[in-house]
Amino acid sequence: MITVFLDSNVLISTLIGSAHSAPVVLVDWLASSHAATLITGRCCIQEVEKNLARKLPQAQPLWRQFMIASGIRIVPCPRKSIAGINAKDAAIIAAAVAAAATHFVTGDKRLLAEMRAAKSKLPQALMPREMLEALLTQG
Repeated sequence: MITVFLDSNVLISTLIGSAHSAPVVLVDWLASSHAATLITGRCCIQEVEKNLARKLPQAQPLWRQFMIASGIRIVPCPRKSIAGINAKDAAIIAAAVAAAATHFVTGDKRLLAEMRAAKSKLPQALMPREMLEALLTQG
């Protein structure tokens, strides 16, 4: 079984994206098929909620429904540095590592590059479309 950690930008894209966008399709399929355990960090949830309150308050009820329906597990974000990862994102990556995530899905290209170049053992970093492709090739 794979464990997929969703970054806050993927959660927001899932909430407000078009029905055929990669984040929406990915999260919908994973949540409904039980093909993977979905997790995110408490810090990611806080970031999503802060952004929604500021930019899209009318989406907050939909956000609450999404969180219940998705079955996503929320894990703590330890304040820890990770070699090769910028300080702003270190707690998010530390959360994924502590939760034994096998995959980390983000739309943040800078973070993807940092994770892919890091010397330490990190979850496989993928864009939503790459994660979909990986799942489809696994069958």
